[in-house]
Amino acid sequence: MHSPDALAAALAEIARRAGRVLAGFHPLRPRPVLKGDQSPVTESDRASEALILEEVARAFPALPVISEENPRSHGVQGGDEFLLVDPLDGTRAFIAGTADFCVCIALIRRGIPAAGVLHAPLGDETWWGASELWSARGALSQARRLPPRPVRPPGEKPVALASHFHGNAETDDILARCGASRIIRMSSALKFVKLLTGEADLYPRRTRTMQWDIAAGDALLRAAGGGLLDDQGRLLTYGRTAEGWVAPPFMAYGVLPASGSG
Repeated sequence: MHSPDALAAALAEIARRAGRVLAGFHPLRPRPVLKGDQSPVTESDRASEALILEEVARAFPALPVISEENPRSHGVQGGDEFLLVDPLDGTRAFIAGTADFCVCIALIRRGIPAAGVLHAPLGDETWWGASELWSARGALSQARRLPPRPVRPPGEKPVALASHFHGNAETDDILARCGASRIIRMSSALKFVKLLTGEADLYPRRTRTMQWDIAAGDALLRAAGGGLLDDQGRLLTYGRTAEGWVAPPFMAYGVLPASGSG
């Protein structure tokens, strides 16, 4: 078994190198093609993934990797310890030329997201950790420990997050019922950073998403006192199911409600 904090630091370096690959492709606006599930993929996704797989194989040769653009890995069960990788989360935003995309890497240990890394290539910003959470703009040697999430004053309405491209009527109904003072719409897993920093409080997701899209953010949120709850109020677990690597509907919280369990 690997030390989650040490592994997170090593994966943060790998994610940053993959981010430089993506930043190099970004101004070229590579043409997408549609995969079988109708989601787009570009040569940027594949180049980032190739670097991550090569670097992980070199540093952690015994660690299985389930990665979005490597269909052969999708039939792997993973075992007690494995990585979930999204080499370019927010591909639609990337194609559109925005900065709302990132690299996601998570360590799953016995079904639990034990460590996570999110890297935003255009800002060269990285967030990573397990029991301790760190962030850096630029070189990771300049990292600072993330401060505790600020507490919203009692009675103040929450700020909600929503997917820019993947909303539906059910999500809209939840957003209306939660009484949010404001809704921030984003494309990528950088939503979870908003929850970490206190810029937002909750994020409902009712449309289809995959485990590699959310595991890294979930790991970081759990370390900060938040997490992703399913419809029964339980923290999500990760691993291949009868539906493959599809994630269930969830509500993500910067701070878990008192009734949350896990």
